[in-house]
Amino acid sequence: TNMNRRIAVASLIAATLGAGTALAHDGHIHTIMGTVMARDAKHLEVKTPSGEVLSIAINEKTTSVRDKKKVALSEVQVGRRVVVGIGNGEDPLIAGEIQVGVTAPVKAH
Repeated sequence: TNMNRRIAVASLIAATLGAGTALAHDGHIHTIMGTVMARDAKHLEVKTPSGEVLSIAINEKTTSVRDKKKVALSEVQVGRRVVVGIGNGEDPLIAGEIQVGVTAPVKAH
């Protein structure tokens, strides 16, 4: 009885903690780093350092920054290094904030 109640409470806490870890990504902004490979008004494609190319939607809420100052989305150009905040990281990927790299990448010869 008292022992049983303790076990029930302990397993309830464990279950709650287990669910908490599964949802730990909510509220934590995922970011993708890489180079812009393609871009249009509705999406951009970013090639990550591992060689994966991800398609990320752009919407009216998407902002772009450079050096912590807002800049026009037109600053997000093919070949630029970017860090894209994608919210909780679930599909479809939607760009929240795009940080534009300060330096353009060196062209390979």
